[in-house]
Amino acid sequence: MGVRTGSRWYLVLFWLLAGLSVCSTIACRPKPPIILVFSATPSEVTLGEPTTLKWVIDGVTTVTIDQGVGSVAAVGQITLSPDKTIAYTLTATNTGGTVTKSVVVHVSAPPPPPVDTIPPIIANVSVTSKSETKAVISWTTNEPSSGQVEYGLTTDYGSTATSETELTTTHSVTLTELQPNTSYNYRVKSKDKAGNEALSANYTFVTPAPKSPYVLELQWLEWGRRTESILFPGIEPTNVKKFLFIKGAVRNNSQASLRAVMCTMNCWSGSKLVKYETYVYRSPLLPGRVFEFDIQTADDPSVDNVTVDFADSLGQEIRLIEK
Repeated sequence: MGVRTGSRWYLVLFWLLAGLSVCSTIACRPKPPIILVFSATPSEVTLGEPTTLKWVIDGVTTVTIDQGVGSVAAVGQITLSPDKTIAYTLTATNTGGTVTKSVVVHVSAPPPPPVDTIPPIIANVSVTSKSETKAVISWTTNEPSSGQVEYGLTTDYGSTATSETELTTTHSVTLTELQPNTSYNYRVKSKDKAGNEALSANYTFVTPAPKSPYVLELQWLEWGRRTESILFPGIEPTNVKKFLFIKGAVRNNSQASLRAVMCTMNCWSGSKLVKYETYVYRSPLLPGRVFEFDIQTADDPSVDNVTVDFADSLGQEIRLIEK
C-alpha cells in the first residue's frame, strides 16, 4: 500500500527542521579559552634564586594561578622565588569552558660554601703592661679567632694562658705568678672557627725588679752642661773638658734608715738611652735626713735630656715623690 504524497512531504520537513536546530545549537556555543603561553623561566633554579612565570590567554574571562598567586590578567608575568620544587597551575575560564596548564619549577639546594683552610694572620704582638709578677700580652688577627699565650723561661715554654673572650680580632691575655726581674719567652696562638691555627714568632720581656720599701722626697733637681780646664797664670786655659751633669737633693721619707743610696744618671737622646753613670752615697741616711748629689759624665752632643734613678743597697728601685 503506498504512502500519500502529502504525508511524505510533512515527514521530510520534520527532519529538515530537526537538522537545522542541531546545527544552530552547535554553531552558537562559545569556544573555551586558548592558553597560548604559560612558561617558567628558568625552570630550574637554586634555592633563593628567582624564576619568572609568563602567560598569554586568548578568549578568557577569568585567569587564576595557584600556589598563592591568585587572579591575574589575560596577559602578564610575575617573578617568584620558590623555596622548593613546585608546580604552578594556570586555570582559564569563559562561558565556553575551563582549561588548565601546569609548569614545574625545580629548586635545588645551594652548593656548600668553600672549605676554609687559611689560618688567621697574627699582628701587633706586644706587652702592653707589666709588673713584678704580671704581664699583659696583646695582639690582633684579621678574622675572629681564639687567643692563647705560651710562655716560660726558655723557648720550650711550659706554661699557657688562654683568653676568656670568645672568637674576636682583638686579643689580650694576662700572665700571672711571674718572677720579678726575670726574662720570659712567649708566643701567641690563634685559631679561627674552621679550626685553622696560627702561631707567632718567639718574643721576650723582662719583669721589673722588686720595688724598694723606701721612699725618697725630691727637694730640688737640675741638669745641664759644664766645662773644666787647667788654668796657669798668664796662659790660655788648656785641656778643656765638657761634661753633662745632674745634681739635686733628696730626703729620706721612710720610717727606716737607708744603709746606702745608688744614684744612676741616665742620658737620653729622644727615647734612646745614650749612656749612664752611677754614684753611690755610702753613708747611712736616717729618716728625715737630706743628702745632696752631683753626678757628671763626659758630654755627648746628642743628649737632650738627663734623668736620675735611685736604688737601695739591694739594688731595688726606690720610689721618688715630689716635694
